[in-house]
Amino acid sequence: MTAFMSRPPRGHRLLACLWLAVVLVIAAHQAWLWTRPAGVLDSDVLAMLPRDERRPAVAEATRALADAGERRVVVLIGAKDLAQARRAGDAFAGALGDGVALRWRVDEGEQNTWLDFYAPWRAALLTEADRKTLQTQPTEGLAHQALRALHQPVGLPRIGSWAEDPLNLRGRWLAERAGISRVRVQDGRLTVTDGDTTYAVLMAESTAPAFAVSAQRALVARLEAAGDAARKVVPDARVLMGGVPLFAASAAAQAEREIHTIGAGSLIGIVLLTWCAFRSLRPRVLVTLSMAVGLAAAVSVTHALFGGLHLITLVFGATLLGVAENYGSNYFCARMGLARAARWDMLRRQWPIVSLAMLTTVIAYALIGIAPFPGLRQIAVFSSAGLLGAFATVMLWFPWLDGEAAPATRFGLWLGGLRARVPSAASGRRKRAGWASAIVVATLFLAIGLSLLTRNDDIRQLQSAPAALIEQQREVSRVMGLPGVARFVLVEGGNEEQLLTRDEAVVRALGASGVESQAVSQWLPSLQAQREDAALIGRRATEINGALSTMLDETLPAPTAASSPLLAAQWLASPVSEPLRHQWLGRGADGVWRSAVLLRGGDTNLDTARLSSAIGQLPGAIWVDKVGEISALLGRYASLFGLMVVAGHLLVWLALLPRFGRRAWRALMPTSLATLLTLAVFGVAGVPVTLFHLLPLLILLGLGVDYGIFLLEQPGRHEIQPFLSVSLAALSTLLAFGLLALSTTPALRAFGLTLLIGVTLAWWLTPLFMPTDAIDESDDPSGAIAPIPPSSQGTP
Repeated sequence: MTAFMSRPPRGHRLLACLWLAVVLVIAAHQAWLWTRPAGVLDSDVLAMLPRDERRPAVAEATRALADAGERRVVVLIGAKDLAQARRAGDAFAGALGDGVALRWRVDEGEQNTWLDFYAPWRAALLTEADRKTLQTQPTEGLAHQALRALHQPVGLPRIGSWAEDPLNLRGRWLAERAGISRVRVQDGRLTVTDGDTTYAVLMAESTAPAFAVSAQRALVARLEAAGDAARKVVPDARVLMGGVPLFAASAAAQAEREIHTIGAGSLIGIVLLTWCAFRSLRPRVLVTLSMAVGLAAAVSVTHALFGGLHLITLVFGATLLGVAENYGSNYFCARMGLARAARWDMLRRQWPIVSLAMLTTVIAYALIGIAPFPGLRQIAVFSSAGLLGAFATVMLWFPWLDGEAAPATRFGLWLGGLRARVPSAASGRRKRAGWASAIVVATLFLAIGLSLLTRNDDIRQLQSAPAALIEQQREVSRVMGLPGVARFVLVEGGNEEQLLTRDEAVVRALGASGVESQAVSQWLPSLQAQREDAALIGRRATEINGALSTMLDETLPAPTAASSPLLAAQWLASPVSEPLRHQWLGRGADGVWRSAVLLRGGDTNLDTARLSSAIGQLPGAIWVDKVGEISALLGRYASLFGLMVVAGHLLVWLALLPRFGRRAWRALMPTSLATLLTLAVFGVAGVPVTLFHLLPLLILLGLGVDYGIFLLEQPGRHEIQPFLSVSLAALSTLLAFGLLALSTTPALRAFGLTLLIGVTLAWWLTPLFMPTDAIDESDDPSGAIAPIPPSSQGTP
């Protein structure tokens, strides 16, 4: 019997060889993956956010608007006067070099193209103010107005002769279009004036993929060098930059720093912990091997399923080291004091325990993927695959690679022996007063903390970009009056004409609400508007010209009518449409035509409820508030996951009943109490709870119950191995998630802080609820628990 038990389980060698083949495939994939010139990591924050599955058109519009500016950086170089701003801007442009498409100069030919484009349709273009004037003012008054304009030395720029357009309707229309943007052309340069500061405006657009990390670094370095060159020419020049590539580069740099800090810190801490516990090279090397295989498997599986790997996933995945280490440490704790020949017997006993622990943890991670966040789903797959990889490496390879059992170290004996010093709930009869006091204090703390608990689901609270970068972006947007893309109106129509007509209605509704907008219809009027304006201009121009001919005693030429209307295809093919072309979304796969109306002037003071109600009454108009939608989604899923945490505890208790009978509460209660105490800590500390504080409570459930399972399976309070294994697992997890709590990414920091508090509490509460060495049969009448044979426990 002993000889049989010293042999490996049937099929174990074959499984180990198959796992070796899988690992070799993973290694080959890693070698290919990390040597690709295009890079592996993605830093696009939008890729981590949920897609609007109920309104795919809104999701497509949001993506299209975001894509329009994902490679562009707006640079403002301010100085006291135009001459200094021009010199600094030219120096910046000269230092930027090739490889970046730069626009900062406009020659006379381009200006004429803009001015001449609308000439054929000048008799069909009216501002809202001129339209009302022509509809309401008498002919004689309009004629006198035209005469005054003729003799005024200063006025609006006039395109063409006075005789062709006495009221300067075309000049007014072009001036109003120019007023939509604060950018002007002065001395052949793009400029904008803010108070007493004149800014040179430069639009830099990278030709590389917007979220390629290497391209981001190169672009930011060149922009910073160009900024230094501008300051050398004009020392007091103010250089402001804004754009998606800057935020992407900042996120990439931040994530890489955290990968190094969390990943390296966790690895070093876990290696030192393993060394202190076993004081042997072999356990340290093998535990490191299991973690490395787990990480490689996580990267390969995630890349294969998602086609890429986000930096935030990799930062979170660095914490996988602390959990993946648990299986290796548990193996060597169980091996402690046993002869090498007994490792197969030990493996047979450990397999169901470790498998149950692994399964509960993987399920906890997998539950995170229920939320409709692509980022969370990627994290769930990454973590689950990594844990399975580490588990397979330990259970299939370690027995073959293992040598003689490592002797117990002083640190291991001290750490594993702490359990004997911790009073258990079973000793409450002797210390009733102490237990009663502890219960009262804990109950009061829970009542106070949970009553003070608050929620905050605002997605803006998860902003992790540096404050200086956010302030620069806001300043650039304010100076230039740039519209935002977080809130906009999506307009739909059955054809181009209906789309433009509805677009115009949205612009009028926003204007009535005091909101400035930027829309395609402001530059491309609908055919209906062109026909009505052409008829109005033709009728009133004939009347006005007749009155002027009488006043001047000179016959004025007859007004020129537009030969054909301005069509969308003509406008889109012209350079004049370039600034707004991305708002013309065109015809979708469903045959519906769409455009986007953007809001100007910031969105901090918007009455979104009133705007949403007003826009909702217009046909074909959809109010889109991505900030509000995602915040509401966070709130809904925070409530859902709160219920899932409660349901998860109930399901785990039911799953433990067949194995532990009435003792099942002992394995679950420490984690349940740790969960409530963690929430109470947040309440007392005034930390608002978000979805990213609730999600890790599922992981805490998977990890904490494992501690109870291991200690209930090995009930001896004076045995070293069980509590040593649990303590090494808890300390490794704390090393990983404790460092994650230092992350500058709010979602990751919330994850780490929750598990830092929760795992610490679960680790120290679990021994309190364990039975004494003697097994109370009345506590387990089913006889489901059998004590582990003495031969399996070993003596260090």
